[in-house]
Amino acid sequence: GAALLADARRAIGGDEGLAGVKTLDVRGDFKRVAGQTTIEGELQVRIERPDKLRRDEDLSPPGGGPAIIRTEALNGTTVWDENSGGGGFFVQRGRGGDAGRGARGNAPNIDPAQLEDLQRRARQTELARFLLIWLLAADGPVNWVATAEAPEGKADVLEITPASGPVVRLFLDQTTHIPLMITWQGTPPQMVVAGRRGGRGGRGGDAGAAPPPRQGAQPATLQLTLGEYKTVGGINLPHLVTRGINDMTIEEWTIDSYRINQSFRSDVFAK
Repeated sequence: GAALLADARRAIGGDEGLAGVKTLDVRGDFKRVAGQTTIEGELQVRIERPDKLRRDEDLSPPGGGPAIIRTEALNGTTVWDENSGGGGFFVQRGRGGDAGRGARGNAPNIDPAQLEDLQRRARQTELARFLLIWLLAADGPVNWVATAEAPEGKADVLEITPASGPVVRLFLDQTTHIPLMITWQGTPPQMVVAGRRGGRGGRGGDAGAAPPPRQGAQPATLQLTLGEYKTVGGINLPHLVTRGINDMTIEEWTIDSYRINQSFRSDVFAK
């Protein structure tokens, strides 16, 4: 497993080049299925290693209207979320296997310190997945477990046990060693677009009550699939990322640009 991961790191840029990436700024467009609705918008993900993540989504609610700006951030051990705009709408997302996402609206009887810890761990897990798909940074033991076959060819399947979150399987093209997909087991995500008190400038914590969490939801295989690789700053990076549940696509990112080692403002990760 470790040898195959080393081959993959050489294939996308080499250990020295990948280790030299301290910050990453990813921008593009996304489409997401929310029930019977498809939501579209612009996406920006900013990462500063080892422990900072900010994800911003600029989107419009179903039927048109003012855009909603949704921000989720991890700043070391601090987590925060914010909604702005929307003219009376807010967006709450939950992604499978990431306990605590959107929990402030869903679980009023849980201790606030416990909620914050759940959110922190969820955000740390998300950061680890981003570092894996873009820079092949694995923060746990790696083992080869299988060969997967598809009409397009064969893939080596590596199992990674991360420091935080569920076990992840990484699929590498058997010929080129380029990453094709990661999968893990978790609860299918939820997406809510609903009314919000307070009008413009409202924060996530001020949102109207969201539906209660689903009870007894069955675990599913969650996927991030990678494609349309292009070289940026000496690193081969995917420009198409899709999120799926049990092989059904629910979200698609078309990435327009990667900016490597760009300096961020000092307040980017602070609330």
